Amino acid sequence: MSKPISDKPIVKALVELCHLHGVEQVIISPGSRNAPLIISFNGCEKFECLSIVDERSAAYFALGLAREKKKPVALVCTSGTAALNYAPAVAEAYYQKIPLVVITADRPKEWINQADGQAIDQPGIYNNFIRHQCTLPLSGGHSDDEWYMNRMLNEAFQKCNGTVRGPIHINVPMREPLYGRTVYPEKTARKIELLTGDSQLSEEAISLLTSEIERYERVMVITGAMYHQPELKNALELLAKKGVVVLTETLSNLESDNFIGNMDRIVSTITEDEHLFFSPDMLITLDVPVLSKMIKKILRKTKPKIHWHFSNHHQITDTYQALSRIIKGNAAQILQQVANKMEEREKRFRDTWNKRATLSAERHTQFFDKLGWCDLEFFKILSETNLSFRQIHLGNSTPVRYAQLFNWNTGNTWYANRGTSGIDGCVSTAAGAAYGSEIPVLLITGDLSFLYDSNGLWHKYLPPSFRVIIVNNGGGGIFRFIPGPTDTEELEEFFEAKHTHSSEGIARTFGLDYYSCKNAEDVAEQLKTFFNPSNKPAVMEVFTPNVESGKLLKQYFKFLKNEI
Repeated sequence: MSKPISDKPIVKALVELCHLHGVEQVIISPGSRNAPLIISFNGCEKFECLSIVDERSAAYFALGLAREKKKPVALVCTSGTAALNYAPAVAEAYYQKIPLVVITADRPKEWINQADGQAIDQPGIYNNFIRHQCTLPLSGGHSDDEWYMNRMLNEAFQKCNGTVRGPIHINVPMREPLYGRTVYPEKTARKIELLTGDSQLSEEAISLLTSEIERYERVMVITGAMYHQPELKNALELLAKKGVVVLTETLSNLESDNFIGNMDRIVSTITEDEHLFFSPDMLITLDVPVLSKMIKKILRKTKPKIHWHFSNHHQITDTYQALSRIIKGNAAQILQQVANKMEEREKRFRDTWNKRATLSAERHTQFFDKLGWCDLEFFKILSETNLSFRQIHLGNSTPVRYAQLFNWNTGNTWYANRGTSGIDGCVSTAAGAAYGSEIPVLLITGDLSFLYDSNGLWHKYLPPSFRVIIVNNGGGGIFRFIPGPTDTEELEEFFEAKHTHSSEGIARTFGLDYYSCKNAEDVAEQLKTFFNPSNKPAVMEVFTPNVESGKLLKQYFKFLKNEI
């Protein structure tokens, strides 16, 4: 650090350790109490510093960027409620296991609860959603302070980048003056390295697992939202070839003819009398969120005899209420070892699922023969469009569920904020991913999600290739599909939040090109040019009927079951 930086030693040490532990990008929100942090990060050539005003959007942007880069990204904000605005993205990062370094400036402890400005009790504000938290010593002038702080920060970064990754919170109280600068002599902070042992199981343990899986003919693997993992795909393909049913979702990023995709499209056709025919004796799951409520409902009712769950977490996750074994280690490598050892089994169980998958695909195609304009029709048109080699982000509620029903071009990667599954932050997360991605990013979102997070466009870091498609059905369309809300008089005002807004003004305000579609013909025409290279990012707003879309989605699932 040859440039003048903050004259506060604790800030110098923090900045140096951020670099030593892999932080390359820092998302800064304006403030005064965080001035020493701003000056020091921006004064260090080792970091790329970005400025995003809205802390909630900044945190989701950092989440999308960290997920894309697979490296920790730092957040810096001032004291007070600014820090609270990070909370939704911190919770999402915690459940997605994404490394964020959340750095909050703070007032000195003696001034908390003394009617001073921007002073709240900040230590512990993310208590339930953080891998580690610490508050740095105030002075940083004594050698013991430096030693203590170094130990605290190294421990925090080890938790951030550990076997189970996730966000950490570093609270930095500072006294005024805040804008002093100095040039320090060259002296690198001390990084404490952590080496972990082999995550492989012993031959004895692999033999135990192999003998257990070979006792059952009806074995099922369910995958959820995760990165594309070639190693895992290879292991699952070998299991599938040996008769194991492997169910995937769009967000699983696993493409193979040996896997059974479109999970909800198939599971929705299984009647109560058929549950046992389609239920496994043995279930294998990974430490990733599964979208399908339908498959969860069936498995919780039928309860497999054996359930393996691969997880390096400390807590027990018993999603299907049948857990019998937790396996720690590298799931892909362990499953590959088991698959190599196990004998091929009868494929009757897999054949049962494959036949139903074929039947549901035929019924799916037939349903669209005479379908009018609605959400489903739009997703059908989009699924038949060449979107290859894009990263596609899906907003929560209906877009992420509609996407599971269709077959898409190969070569895309899929993502959604399924850690906490909220509608907030989808625009900002996609924007952060787009900034860090080498391939174009497309966000498909609902109207409420887009309006909620429209500040996600309020910065200068959107690449021209960024595209947003808004499915505007005039409110929260999911509430016209799920059981309950449609039977209440509060549906439109309090559940659906019905509205007549357009997003055109928002797009224009933030400098994005705007396209509007009101029917299938408009969509087909606009899609001809929407993805063409341009010098601006773009928004396409697709208006669909709210009442009809909800009714037709219900009819769709009845049709798949051959009930109409």
